Amino acid sequence: MNWFKQTKGHLRREEGQVLVQTTMMLMGLLAFIAIAIDAGNIYAERRRMQNAADAAALAGAYELCRLSSVDMARGKARDYLTRNGVQVIGPLDVVVDDNVVRVTARKTADAFLADLAGFPTFDVSAGASAACGVAKSACGIWPVTFELAFWEENLACGEKFILWDADKDNQQLTCTIDGEERPPCDCYNCDLDNDGEDDFRIITETSRGWLDFSDNIQPPYLDTCKAPGCGASELACRIRNDFSGKIEVPTCIPGLRGVKAGAKDDVESRIGDAVTIPLYSSTNCPSGSNCNGTDADTYYITKLGCVTVEGWEQNFELQPKPDFPDLKKEKSKAIIVSRRCDGACTSTCGTTDGEPGEPWEPTAASLIPHKKFTGMGDTERLMH
Repeated sequence: MNWFKQTKGHLRREEGQVLVQTTMMLMGLLAFIAIAIDAGNIYAERRRMQNAADAAALAGAYELCRLSSVDMARGKARDYLTRNGVQVIGPLDVVVDDNVVRVTARKTADAFLADLAGFPTFDVSAGASAACGVAKSACGIWPVTFELAFWEENLACGEKFILWDADKDNQQLTCTIDGEERPPCDCYNCDLDNDGEDDFRIITETSRGWLDFSDNIQPPYLDTCKAPGCGASELACRIRNDFSGKIEVPTCIPGLRGVKAGAKDDVESRIGDAVTIPLYSSTNCPSGSNCNGTDADTYYITKLGCVTVEGWEQNFELQPKPDFPDLKKEKSKAIIVSRRCDGACTSTCGTTDGEPGEPWEPTAASLIPHKKFTGMGDTERLMH
């Protein structure tokens, strides 16, 4: 009888211990669930704030690329924060630091189960930086490339230059003085207003080429101009509409030096437009493309430039200077462009690493590694 009572008491004690252990396990499980739910909510809210910060920084940087003021860029970034659910924006949550827009998105979110433990809310924040800088990739590019050495040879902003084509006998326009190849304007009169300064420079087919973009276009972009070979119709289409794909530099692109500029109406449709042109450092770099089976030069594109389309001359004439009586008058079709330095060439689909460009370089906006702003305020200036 005593044994039975002892056994029964022992079982009751074990049942009590199991109940306590089960209760503790359930409390631990509930705590774990609470932590998981609130942690998931924190992560989701932070993801929303990161998206808000990214969108706001990019919007501000795009505004800088559009040559807007610092105030407009800051206002655009704040607007995008508001659109993405950020209700309180502090004075240093949107900062324009030179060509970089730095954004912090903050939100106080409600807790679910952590409220039971005395934590009714939690603060989340995320930061992002975007820059308007020299474009490392771009869309909307003209199909003509210029030699980078010519481009960097002290060209003045607004200075005109002529894209000169070979004549009917395919003879190059050349200038030789004492056995040395010289710029054409050293032999021909390029000072039409007689003010002592050349009114333009001449780019012959030895320092520029017509590009064939056919093999460079990748999805999601569509080639609306592609035609068999590297013919005049494809070239004319690209002059009128720009290249519909995206080019990253450096890259190799096939082209031809001798394609005729027979796209008068297409050039004239672009007069006054700012267009992006590729700049090449060398030719015949390794490439798997040869212009749809046609023998072609291959241009190593290392930078991008910006020009204004000035016009088309059906019969552009050059008179030799008096010191060169053996030269004859030269006549050719010519496209006239000028170097543009006001930041008008910007690519909405381009990318940048944040490096500020030269005034003649096209720009693009993209996210860059974020660094928290530690200065006293914005750099109050216009982007030019």
